[in-house]
Amino acid sequence: MSRVLGTEEDIAFELETSKNNRLTTYLMGMNKIKRLYGIIFLLIGSSYSPIFGQTSSSPSFTIFEIGNNRIEVSNLKDKEFNIHISEDTVVFESFVFNSFNGKTLAFSEGLQNVQVEVKYGFSFLQYTIDDAPAYSIPYYISYTDFYDLDVNDNHIALPDYYGNSDAMKVYELMGFESLKGIELWIQGLDFEKVRAISFKEQKSFFENLMENKTTYEECCQEYIGQAQKFLNSSIEDYKSFTDLNLELYPKQIIIVISGNTELGTPFRKTIIEKQNTYR
Repeated sequence: MSRVLGTEEDIAFELETSKNNRLTTYLMGMNKIKRLYGIIFLLIGSSYSPIFGQTSSSPSFTIFEIGNNRIEVSNLKDKEFNIHISEDTVVFESFVFNSFNGKTLAFSEGLQNVQVEVKYGFSFLQYTIDDAPAYSIPYYISYTDFYDLDVNDNHIALPDYYGNSDAMKVYELMGFESLKGIELWIQGLDFEKVRAISFKEQKSFFENLMENKTTYEECCQEYIGQAQKFLNSSIEDYKSFTDLNLELYPKQIIIVISGNTELGTPFRKTIIEKQNTYR
């Protein structure tokens, strides 16, 4: 397995909010407003493709149309995604926590010699205080290799990261016995890098909290104590991702589908899912 570490240029599309907004639940409200505007854009935008203009609660959602053939995904609520279309690539940005994890792809019988491969881009959610949502740490993503998936009767079950379905688990696909195996793999590769990013993020967060501690003196003295404890610590005190209050998650899922139509014309389509980065 290999990985590519994202630089600022590599992951310029990441949607990071300012550190000041992370102190309060105001961020949650802004995220909901952003979600609402995204949905409105999907409904009225002039560039919105008619292929994706499906607003019913159909159990199947068409992702690609190839001549008279379709590639569909089951049980995916398109209203919960912002969908970007660029030739043979579709990018799904989740508004909430719906995901391609554990979903089933279905192909029309006219599509032949279908091959599917998937890769994952892992990052971390940073937790701080209870009243601030966890957020994705900036400037870090670690990609796996591509893994081949088996196609059976024009269907394929995508691996499930969170274990909410009967599909193969992502850690099993990668050859690990549990999710902890993925975490330890990344820890062995990039712990120092991730620790430096996390420590810097938390230091900035808690310094801001202390500058505004009057906001918390009546309601939340424990947050002031938490901030003081962190600011009195050193980076060497943190020996694991758990110590840093980090949660590993699949920030991106990249699915590549290739094959031929019944006329022998080759096709290659790519689905990129970008996960919602707040909890």
